Amino acid sequence: MNLSRTFTQEVNGRTINFHVTYDLQTHFFNVVEDDQVSYTLQFNPEAKAWTTSGGSEPSIPVSQLAQLVQQSFGVFV
Repeated sequence: MNLSRTFTQEVNGRTINFHVTYDLQTHFFNVVEDDQVSYTLQFNPEAKAWTTSGGSEPSIPVSQLAQLVQQSFGVFV
């Protein structure tokens, strides 16, 4: 089973490369942007909200990132 996805997103005229890996133990997504910026994307089912953690902030809004990640994995919550 392939638990990694890559996709690009245009942000203000700049193309950002995303590499996302699903962690089976935590059920979070480890995200790396342009091989430099990394953080964790997680869904809180009680609050029904997506958040990030890990120091760096995503280059796009968390809701947009969550939509792209779900689309790339073909699973929506």
